[in-house]
Amino acid sequence: MREAATRSLDQSLVNWLEQRIIRKFLAESRLVGESLLDVPCGYGRFWGTFADFDLRLVGIDRDPEMIQKAACSPDRNGHSHPLCGSVFALPFEDDSFDCVTCIRLLHLRFSDLERLSILRELTRVSRRFVIISIYQPTPLHGLWRHFKGTPDRLRFTTSKQLSDLLLESGLELRSSRPLQRGLHMQTFLLLTKATQAAV
Repeated sequence: MREAATRSLDQSLVNWLEQRIIRKFLAESRLVGESLLDVPCGYGRFWGTFADFDLRLVGIDRDPEMIQKAACSPDRNGHSHPLCGSVFALPFEDDSFDCVTCIRLLHLRFSDLERLSILRELTRVSRRFVIISIYQPTPLHGLWRHFKGTPDRLRFTTSKQLSDLLLESGLELRSSRPLQRGLHMQTFLLLTKATQAAV
């Protein structure tokens, strides 16, 4: 299934780079056979990678159409479950998953309070790790988006803003990987719950 995220040549490259980073983070965290929440899961774009690590996977998305597509994804393993729900109120108890991923969401134009609310909810349901992506200013990518006519759809995160958000949400940075250093704004972060980082 070729969705918008992988339709064009440049987006196919971005998707390949994203998959590679996620794979490295999962290997670094030794998350083989563990539980993972993917939110928003979309149509299950990362599920093939998750299946390679034999993860017990639950996907959440607010769009019922995306959930239906995820349920039919050929990349589902025997224990992958897509559900409809909101990232602001995840329907799980505290510490339900070994890892929670949240890719291509926090760069949207949420308020500071909304972004903090999202991060706190991700932290709440995670036992150990949280993997997110954010957008940080990169001149070449900014120029490219300007010429494409999409300069105002993103919400950048400065280093200071990131530090404040992580502190207030109870997360600590373990590893950081830019998608393409100096060329693309997207940066992936492997985060640890503060209580786990101290162990």
